[in-house]
Amino acid sequence: MIELALTVRQCDCPLSAASAVHDVAFVTPHWHYHHDRSQLELRVLAEGSDRTAVERGLDVIRTHEETDAFELLAKQGPTARARVTMGTTTMMGTVVEHDGYLTGPFENVDGSERWAIGFDDEAAVDGALEAFETHDDEYEIRSRRRLDPATVLEDVRAGGVGATVLEGARRLTATERETIRRAVGAGYYDVPREATLGDLADEFGISDAAVSKTLRRAEGKLLGPTVAALASSDRDDRTRVD
Repeated sequence: MIELALTVRQCDCPLSAASAVHDVAFVTPHWHYHHDRSQLELRVLAEGSDRTAVERGLDVIRTHEETDAFELLAKQGPTARARVTMGTTTMMGTVVEHDGYLTGPFENVDGSERWAIGFDDEAAVDGALEAFETHDDEYEIRSRRRLDPATVLEDVRAGGVGATVLEGARRLTATERETIRRAVGAGYYDVPREATLGDLADEFGISDAAVSKTLRRAEGKLLGPTVAALASSDRDDRTRVD
């Protein structure tokens, strides 16, 4: 399997049209391609600078000539979730024609999309890239790599570790998050240390002991899940070697 990471500017994509003119970004974690209808069905997450930006961006998608169906599923403040069915763009049609497939979610901001796509062999990749050159759309290859089973398994484990760390970060209180953010920014964790507990205490207007206690709580929430995830990864590695 060969995986390409691309940045693409499509002339005929509703999401690109929306993010190009409004301060809104989109992520598409779930999608399905209907080969019989040549349609792409998406579940789109939208986030804008404010509620108005999101609404205007969604209006562009709703009324775009390539949009076949639009359903607003949820909206709260500057975020929204929608179901979008659209025709096959020129670039995506080329990927399909060369037996390519998506390997990750779409990300769309400022009129550009970030793609992760896969092909089964080098000939398919080269054929798709050659066809891309005949289009009016712009693209940039950020990376190209061959994936073997070991590499794929490493990526899966890395994703698991990342999810575990993120879960720990979500457990931080607002005070813990701000304290550790400032500690890192001030150089408290640098070697040599650029800031002391006293410096942080002065910045927050509290005692050294209070800052230390907050940092220890935050570190525990972040490091505990991380160490557990790394230990699990080490066990997997030993099992493969044995």
